[in-house]
Amino acid sequence: MLATLVDAVPTKADDWVFEAKFDGYRLLARVDSKGVRFFTRNGHDWTSKLPHLAKALTSMKLSHGWLDGEIIAPAESGQPSFQVLQNAFESARTRDIVYYVFDLPYYDGYDLTRVALSERRVLLESLLSNATPPILLSQAFAGLPGDLLKAACAAGLEGIIGKRKRSLYASRRSPDWIKLKCSRRQEFVIGGWTDPKGSRTGLGSLLLGVHDSGGSLIYAGKVGTGFDERLLRSLRTKLESLAISTRPFSGPVPGERQVHWVKPKLIAEVAFSEWTHGGHLRHPVFQGLRTDKPAKGIVREEPV
Repeated sequence: MLATLVDAVPTKADDWVFEAKFDGYRLLARVDSKGVRFFTRNGHDWTSKLPHLAKALTSMKLSHGWLDGEIIAPAESGQPSFQVLQNAFESARTRDIVYYVFDLPYYDGYDLTRVALSERRVLLESLLSNATPPILLSQAFAGLPGDLLKAACAAGLEGIIGKRKRSLYASRRSPDWIKLKCSRRQEFVIGGWTDPKGSRTGLGSLLLGVHDSGGSLIYAGKVGTGFDERLLRSLRTKLESLAISTRPFSGPVPGERQVHWVKPKLIAEVAFSEWTHGGHLRHPVFQGLRTDKPAKGIVREEPV
């Protein structure tokens, strides 16, 4: 189940429960007679990448079922960091990754997708009442959603997730789950890069795009900040392996004579201040690469 981006808090707060919006990767955990396995939204099996999580969840001796949650990696400040999470996978040092569980669509032979969220949470809380890192329950918070969002932003979190207490579990994006972000941020497809200038190494900036309703890749602007030297070099290596001679965007791109084109397969997570009237990003900052979503599914997120 996926959350819908909104631009205002609900007016009837009593109908909702709120949780922290984690800055990580969404993962489903499958518990059955074969053991524990972890799957991304693309259906990729990531169990081999996260053996410590599989071992910890196995030790809890849960009945067969599916758990829904998010993995995060804490920075030195203690707050979740998407770049730290990405670096953990690239270096194969994943032992500090934590799995926050927030839903239970199937358990012990029962289909709970037709059961209200409030009831699913009661069962989930009972199962994870003694959970310790790296498996944790995503806490639900009471209070006015506006105050909760301010507190989340002040604490350095990405935002909050709101869920209707009576909502059922639907395998799609739903208005019964909403996300309120502290800043604008979403995924973009990388369609090319520019060469570095001065003393910079690796690359200058990434060219970003989103798909329109017809599936064409539309240019959305460049991002040239948010990188360190190691990341610049590793990105350049990845991009060179995807180099192509033709523009992947449906229309012309400013300064495209100085651009190196790539197959539109890599996804960048980018924070930005706003969209311009021309459909480009203002003040974008690179956050990291995503490997848990299909590039074809990346579109412009519009709050409702």
